[in-house]
Amino acid sequence: MDLQDEVLQEAEDLAKRSALYQSRLPPPLVNHSRLSAVAEDELLDECNEIWKELGEFQNKLTLADAREVVQNPENPLAVLLARERALLAELSVQKNRVPKPLPINQEVLTCLGKQELQNADKQLEMILSCVRTKKKSLQEQLEREQKWLQEQLELEKTLQEKHEDQQQNFLTLSENSVIQKMKMKMEKVTLEKENLLTALGNFLDVHYPPPSEVEATGKKKRLAPKRGENTANLITFHEILEHLMTKSMKSPQDPYVEVSESFWPPYVEALLRYGVVSRHPEDPHRIRLEDFHE
Repeated sequence: MDLQDEVLQEAEDLAKRSALYQSRLPPPLVNHSRLSAVAEDELLDECNEIWKELGEFQNKLTLADAREVVQNPENPLAVLLARERALLAELSVQKNRVPKPLPINQEVLTCLGKQELQNADKQLEMILSCVRTKKKSLQEQLEREQKWLQEQLELEKTLQEKHEDQQQNFLTLSENSVIQKMKMKMEKVTLEKENLLTALGNFLDVHYPPPSEVEATGKKKRLAPKRGENTANLITFHEILEHLMTKSMKSPQDPYVEVSESFWPPYVEALLRYGVVSRHPEDPHRIRLEDFHE
């Protein structure tokens, strides 16, 4: 097995150890052996040649003194042109430059490869340690968040149940309250209706008695029936109003009542005069109760 195969084999071993040892850090690689005297002399000679080339370049840069042109403040165009030429020259050198190959000594290449593997191993160990620390921190944070989430879910469930209970109680109380209010309003309206009907009956009995009583008492001579007029078939003022109200309630689309012979004319005239009823616009023998609610 040559040196290149040895480097490849160590790289494969490093990859396998990094994949297998996840619970702990992988074991360090075996330190590479020192170079032989021949390899050290070869590297030293190559370094000397490179140093010699650097010295030659330094001398050329020292001889090429372009400070007068570059530092001339009175001629900025010349300064820019000199910089442009320098950059173009450097660009041309970089384009034409041929990279120098690595040393062909297999022992040196093996040593460099092992060093690179050691550096990569150390970097991967540091990354693995950081990742494990971060993973542990994230796991702890996840456990805390899950615990907090569970507590919030339980609290939400408790609040939801309490809200539903209160909502049900509120609906029950609201329904009972509405029913009680409606009952009270109905009782109040019924009582007011009875009082109004009683007051209206008393008022009509006093001020608008039946025609027969008017004739008997003679108190209202203005309303007294004429001689020869039959008062047996005449209805009372109260009954006239009942007919009008019943017609308005049962058939609001046609609330008119036909004025028959049983309607005493003075009562009808009184209702028309005081705006309680109105005649039909086309038939004067039909009357209706006015819409007082409008």
